[in-house]
Amino acid sequence: MSVSHKRKPFLRGVVGFLILVVLLTIAVGCTNNASSTNSKESNKSQSTTLRIGFVGSTKDNIPSGVDGWGIQHQSLQEKLQKIGIENYEFHAFPNGPPLNEAIAAGELDIGILGDTPAIVGKSNGLNTRLINQAAINSNVWLITPKNGVKTLEELKGKTVATQLGSYMYRYLTGVLKEKGLEKDVKIVSMLSSDAEAALKRNDIAAYAFPTNSGPLIKSQGYPVIDEAKDHPELLGSTVTVITEDYLAKNPDFLTIWNEVRKQSLADLLKKPEDFYQFQSEQIGYPVDVMKDSLPLSNLKAEALSEEGINLLEGTKKFLVEGKFAKKDFDLNDWIAK
Repeated sequence: MSVSHKRKPFLRGVVGFLILVVLLTIAVGCTNNASSTNSKESNKSQSTTLRIGFVGSTKDNIPSGVDGWGIQHQSLQEKLQKIGIENYEFHAFPNGPPLNEAIAAGELDIGILGDTPAIVGKSNGLNTRLINQAAINSNVWLITPKNGVKTLEELKGKTVATQLGSYMYRYLTGVLKEKGLEKDVKIVSMLSSDAEAALKRNDIAAYAFPTNSGPLIKSQGYPVIDEAKDHPELLGSTVTVITEDYLAKNPDFLTIWNEVRKQSLADLLKKPEDFYQFQSEQIGYPVDVMKDSLPLSNLKAEALSEEGINLLEGTKKFLVEGKFAKKDFDLNDWIAK
């Protein structure tokens, strides 16, 4: 059994959802046109190799969270070996949109990403099915320079940043709309890895940080002026999607993946300190930050809990009404059965 750790190149500086829609639609069309000519080659590779994309950077280039726990302990590999999957490729991405593009290009079988880009991708024609929610109630921290504004209202006329196409972007646009500031605040694209330096230089008035790095930046003394947890309808979740093609060729995969996830969750709940140490080692942040980043209550035994589905429905409605998603679709039709 071999594991290949690869990193895919990704697009920096995504300028907005509209450009994402165009690029993704083109990519999906090209992928569909090429699929028939490459079917023999893909059948061979997909029968033995599983290509997993995930958002974030980790020490061993594997997903973090429950899925990473199962992979680290070989639970997933042992189960999937029974259906002929011997090899693994793990591809890290800075955020969801470039991961979507890799799926559209036929370079991934599985994607673990935020619900916002996953829904946008599906709405724009990406042939994926929803396997589960790896975590729900993902928080966002809106953080300012140390001498910056104190309230949301003070952002009027200023520039804020986040990763466009992400669940943080959905939160940021949503909370500005709640305050009637959507036309008075400029949002620019910036990777979270560049955000602290921008805050130090006062280049931006605030940054919407994701669930991992938000607690770290907060622990360094940067003020938090708002959080998604104060607006439950704007919380995010991490989802796992699979390509329709891969699922059709591997019908037993879905049951195995979710069974291993459930077993991995039960195992880590028995030894949470070990789990948070694993998270700390993989992501490179202190254990206390990891606990703040991913409360155990955000991990559900069900592949899709009622609470989680309600979050997805709310996110989808927001994206469709805001025209970030191309068209509406039935969530039940997206769920892999």
